[in-house]
Amino acid sequence: MHRKLSINLPLKPSRHSSFSEPELRFLFLARYTLNMVTLTQQEVERRLNTVPCAICKQSSFAIDERFMGADGDWRGLCKKCFYTFPVYADMEFYLRTQPDVPLRLKEISCTACNHRGVSLDLRATLSVRDAYYFVTCQGCQRQFVEKSSLEAFE
Repeated sequence: MHRKLSINLPLKPSRHSSFSEPELRFLFLARYTLNMVTLTQQEVERRLNTVPCAICKQSSFAIDERFMGADGDWRGLCKKCFYTFPVYADMEFYLRTQPDVPLRLKEISCTACNHRGVSLDLRATLSVRDAYYFVTCQGCQRQFVEKSSLEAFE
């Protein structure tokens, strides 16, 4: 896992400066996306193995190398039943186009230290009911999975 250089940008206006709401949103996203993670294929497969397949309920996945796009849109494959599903590794673009997600990420509590606020490493949509965020705690750096309530198409 490789982290990019982090730059501290203000998120709240001080008494010496004033930001409009769109400027604050831009600054938040700029600060958040500077901490984005670049995952290897092996790391993505290891993290996928922590969730069950939507069809056979096993947890044995691979990334189908035929569908590994440079844009971060990959195809996951269950090794047991050969079910395929989309895996998204380009979180920078996703966070820029989904304004509710950064707010939701700030609310997620770590399962180990209860720190609020996580970074989004990748996401996978295993079915219309099962979408998962693979996140890292910003406090203790623990990696865990959060079921997404924002992408369930029920």
